[in-house]
Amino acid sequence: MQEPLTFQVNGKTYTESCPPGTSLLTLLRDLGWVGVHRVCESGDCGSCTVWVDDKPVHSCIYPVMKLEGHDVTTIEGLAVDELAPIQQAFLEKQGFQCGFCTPGMIMSAAKLQFNSLAELRKALDGNLCRCTGYEAIVESILLHAETKNQEKSQETTPPLTPSVGQSVPKQDGPAIVKGTANYTADWSPPGLLHIKAVRSPYPHARIRKIDTEKAKALSGVHAVFTYEDVPRKPYTTAGHADPVPDPLDHYLLDNKVRFVGDRVAVVVAESVAIATQACHLIEVDYEILPHIIDPVKAMNCKIVIHDEPESSQIYDPQRNIAAKVTLGKHDIAEGFAEADLIVENTYYLPAVQHVHLEPHISTSWLEEDGTLVVRSSTQVPFHTQRVLAQLFDLPKDKVRVFKTQIGGGFGNKQEILTEDLCVLATLHTGKPVQWEFTREEEFTATNSRHAMQVRVKTGVKADGTLVAQEMEAIANTGAYGNHAPTVVFLTGCYPLGLYRCPHQRFLGLSVYTNTMPAGAFRGYGATQGTFAVELQMDEIAEKLGIDPVELRQKNIIQPHDIIRLGREEAHDHFHLIGSYGVPECFSKVTQALNYVPGMQPNINGHLRRGVGFAVSMQGSGLAKIHSAGVKLSLKNDGKYELRTGAVDVGTGADTSLRQIAAQVLGVTVADIEMIAGDTHHTPFDAGSYASATTYISGKAVNKAAVAMRSQILEFAAKVLETQPENITLTADKALAPQQEITLQELVTRNQQPFVVEVEHAASESSLTFAVQGAEVEVDTETGRINVLRCIQAIDVGTAINPRICHGQATGGIVMGLGYALSEELLINDSGKILNPALRTYRLPTAKDTPQMEIFLVEQPDPYGPFGAKGIGEIGTNCTAAAIANAVAHATGVRLTQIPMTPERVWKALNA
Repeated sequence: MQEPLTFQVNGKTYTESCPPGTSLLTLLRDLGWVGVHRVCESGDCGSCTVWVDDKPVHSCIYPVMKLEGHDVTTIEGLAVDELAPIQQAFLEKQGFQCGFCTPGMIMSAAKLQFNSLAELRKALDGNLCRCTGYEAIVESILLHAETKNQEKSQETTPPLTPSVGQSVPKQDGPAIVKGTANYTADWSPPGLLHIKAVRSPYPHARIRKIDTEKAKALSGVHAVFTYEDVPRKPYTTAGHADPVPDPLDHYLLDNKVRFVGDRVAVVVAESVAIATQACHLIEVDYEILPHIIDPVKAMNCKIVIHDEPESSQIYDPQRNIAAKVTLGKHDIAEGFAEADLIVENTYYLPAVQHVHLEPHISTSWLEEDGTLVVRSSTQVPFHTQRVLAQLFDLPKDKVRVFKTQIGGGFGNKQEILTEDLCVLATLHTGKPVQWEFTREEEFTATNSRHAMQVRVKTGVKADGTLVAQEMEAIANTGAYGNHAPTVVFLTGCYPLGLYRCPHQRFLGLSVYTNTMPAGAFRGYGATQGTFAVELQMDEIAEKLGIDPVELRQKNIIQPHDIIRLGREEAHDHFHLIGSYGVPECFSKVTQALNYVPGMQPNINGHLRRGVGFAVSMQGSGLAKIHSAGVKLSLKNDGKYELRTGAVDVGTGADTSLRQIAAQVLGVTVADIEMIAGDTHHTPFDAGSYASATTYISGKAVNKAAVAMRSQILEFAAKVLETQPENITLTADKALAPQQEITLQELVTRNQQPFVVEVEHAASESSLTFAVQGAEVEVDTETGRINVLRCIQAIDVGTAINPRICHGQATGGIVMGLGYALSEELLINDSGKILNPALRTYRLPTAKDTPQMEIFLVEQPDPYGPFGAKGIGEIGTNCTAAAIANAVAHATGVRLTQIPMTPERVWKALNA
């Protein structure tokens, strides 16, 4: 320990001794100032920003040894009796979604100095956000700049109207801007132990021997586990409903490793430092096996990645094919024979990382009654509960999984990656255990979007009528097959199903390689297929001399169409057209871009400007598969309580669901207490994925609220001796002509709370449509692409909360921007990821984001709650394709590989 240091945090004096190398971030969190968030530990993201003597610093790289005599201010120190002006601005403009970056963003923003919008965006380089697309953050800072020198006006709270369709503020907003939102790492039970993993340095190897004696002998180590110490049960890490569609090919720990970063052994110790030290003491003797990282070659080589007999549901293990999906209708050969023009290309899409700023983290412990409790940052509490019960032979009612505030997920937290070994350690030691991934582990040992090679062949008549479409997608599923069949299914069914074409064929293969596994990621395979099909539609339009927008409008599905692709049986639930606002979407986007057919690129020396378009569709939830339960109560105090297993990953679902209930009950969202995402205290919900929460969980809430309203009105009518139709419900009363009764008194008269429980599983999955336009400027001397504008119109049905929907769209666009221009997991010939850090991975920053304009086209859907459809994923699908088409319009060069880096663009321009 170093000499004691005396310093202040938020006006409180401390004297502390710390081990050498301790960061200010670690010290602050140890002292309980948990609004300072751990993300990168390399000074690259800004989520840990605090002030030292009123100057912003990244606390993760600020050494404690420099702290003597200094004053530290954290996000918790900004708000004493009332919010600071910068916090109020972020709250008013809703400059956050999941909120994990927000404390650091606010601490940086409060000290920014800028003279222009461009300077502001550049000044935000040190702070990253993955959710918002930065637009609301910039608006928040601009509002603060406008008002900070004005006299403080009387604060007004926006009316919390019960009306669906209003931009009711996110209900977790005050906690987020104050830094008091409670994430998984922000609380732990006493006596906590920590896990660290030994990970494979080889892409493919068999473990001959592991010597753990030195590690076990290290003081502070409580347990060490290898494949010899755990039950051998195959399972999938994917959070899917039972029976799962995925290969059962994963094990708690295995005697074979299949990618660089695979789990070899785990240490359970009294601190992360001790566990890390013990990992270095474990000696492993590997038999190094031949490896393969190319999925095309993997199907025709002697290497077998999954040769273990216990694994099942693998399509063809000898050829490393985890899953195969075939779809089709009519005769593809006949269709091509009818074509006047045939276009065929292969498109290459990279593996990219989710980069949710909160890492994977779980904490597990045993209650006195023997219940196993898992507090986890998960999108799927109930699926996790089921898998853990199966793995460890526990009764499901003895396993409680719950989530707190979640710092983003985007599909990567639809996986069971930390919970399983946490539980193993707790059951073995009897103690609380926590496992938190590092940023490097997030990049190298979780999941990515599936890298794909997509071949598309299209036959078309001279007038632009599609007659044949054939797609073959080869997806790199990596070392394990979680999500292998379902992702490639969506790669074909949505992009091909979008267009009316009599003859279609799709072949999708998910192939094992010795690389990090691929999994669920926003868009879920449709993103890759959309890129390929939309680029080819533009090329067809060019070859036929038809306007690309006109070609799409001519062929896109219509409300009366019955979509046959993927419908093996008459009752198949995929692809159902409910509401249809596509024509208005096209109109909004083309008008905003001032687009006219035949528009020519703008050429100014070496700078060329062009516009491009893309269209996509995505289903709302998984009908007949995804179910949601809700319990709604009117309690003894006359207040409503809503219990739902739904999970808000930062999308605002907790607010939107309350809006739906409030609309029916005639109250405000503030009148409804909510408990969510807890397997022991809420009804079942499949979780947050497949754009399902508003559409399916929201419908369950709607049904429950209608039943509750009916129950209250009928009882009140008896008490007031009138008819139910004569009664009006308010926030606290039931009103009838010349008489009234409070809801609290109604509950007293009823002698028990009013309770309604509802379960809903949709029979339909309504399609959400999006049209996107992009304007770009390409520097032909350097190959650099500058995206100037992105315009997106989304056929949302009804926007339950327009501001939340708008934020989902802007966040999706900027995620697609990174996919198009900069993001890629670089993998060498040995399967090692070369850029496992925020500094080298190249997320979009605030200065990279274009001007964005979002149109929410509202035509109420007949199936969703109040006409709403899913919106969480579709915003990402079109962006890369629209940008690539704009580049082609500007330069005449069509790029078939992303990201479109300056080097790739320059080479294509000079080919």
